[in-house]
Amino acid sequence: MFFKKIALLHIHRQHVLRHIFSIVVTGVFAAISIAGCSKEAPDPLIGIVSQSKWVQSVRSEPIIKAGDHRDKSIWNDPSAIKVDDGYIMYLTSSVKDPFKPPILPFRAESRDGEYWRLNPETPILSTQGTPFVSIETPSVVQYKGVYHMFYTGIYPQDSVPSMAIGHATSIDGLQWQNDLKPVIQATGNPAEWNGFLVGEPGAVVFNDKMYVYFTAMGARPDGNPPQLQTLGLAITEDGINFSAMKRILSQSDLYPPAKGFVGYSTPAAAVHQGKIHLVYDVAAFVKNAQPEWQQVALHHAVSVDGEKQFIEDKNPLITRNDIAWAAKGEVLAPSILISNEKIKLWFAGHVGYSGLPDFFAKDMKGSEFGIGYAEMDLNRFLEKEQ
Repeated sequence: MFFKKIALLHIHRQHVLRHIFSIVVTGVFAAISIAGCSKEAPDPLIGIVSQSKWVQSVRSEPIIKAGDHRDKSIWNDPSAIKVDDGYIMYLTSSVKDPFKPPILPFRAESRDGEYWRLNPETPILSTQGTPFVSIETPSVVQYKGVYHMFYTGIYPQDSVPSMAIGHATSIDGLQWQNDLKPVIQATGNPAEWNGFLVGEPGAVVFNDKMYVYFTAMGARPDGNPPQLQTLGLAITEDGINFSAMKRILSQSDLYPPAKGFVGYSTPAAAVHQGKIHLVYDVAAFVKNAQPEWQQVALHHAVSVDGEKQFIEDKNPLITRNDIAWAAKGEVLAPSILISNEKIKLWFAGHVGYSGLPDFFAKDMKGSEFGIGYAEMDLNRFLEKEQ
């Protein structure tokens, strides 16, 4: 029963979108937008200021919009890697009905990291043979001549746990062999930090091993807010056998539970000069909001060993309020690359409820949903915000 209660309180990113979609198509949206938006829930970001250098670097529109490359595509979960002639991105979309399972990963190519084309034009993995209904948040690394993809496997609706981490391999990054079974799972004890779910992996090669960071959820002891989300780490050399899960980062005082913040989600990692840089999103539980569980900001931390003593920035990189096309909605799922004296940041985002009428009027095409982008010189990134 406890699990059921927590399950209802935690809505995963595509579950959020599916919830939004169901409200619109059942005709309830008008009532919510008129009655609900006039009496909006408090914004937990009030008083939190982003780093100006990042706000200034964000592109004014998504670089991949809803409906680009594929009819009724709702793009999410970017994971970019550097290759000899440019960049490869793994990203997800629903493939049948918008916002509904199956959500599956695709592959895209780019010369510069901003202009992309799908290759192939079809999903690169399916849920066939797995216990999952969707495969989300792919994170891909090259390790000892093999591509490894770690992903969130979404279990059928109302399942507890609701997700786990899966794994697939490829020689060329195009054709993939799915391991079919979860490789990292929740403990099943809700009192533990990783008891209710683990998911949203962010992998990186470090110390000649694969470090897989992930979000984990357990029950907050005082129940206010009910969820407790922290970032964890498991280390592997083959993608199948892992070290014991270790909690590595919990929400800072900047994001207090008293304001509704529940912790951190969707970590992405990069290595520079022997240090691990993590970028992740900040989640909040806003009672009476639509929806109540929201991803509202992107933050950065750095560690010399990748396991302990992560030092967080004093301010978020960006919040949803800094992005016109994601205002009152969500900003989530970052991907970070450091190369050629540049740092590149991709992320997903979407509008809030008030922006949905225009989106549906345009047959679900446009900048209301998509993949955002920012970049800056590495030296400027490493400078402390004044």
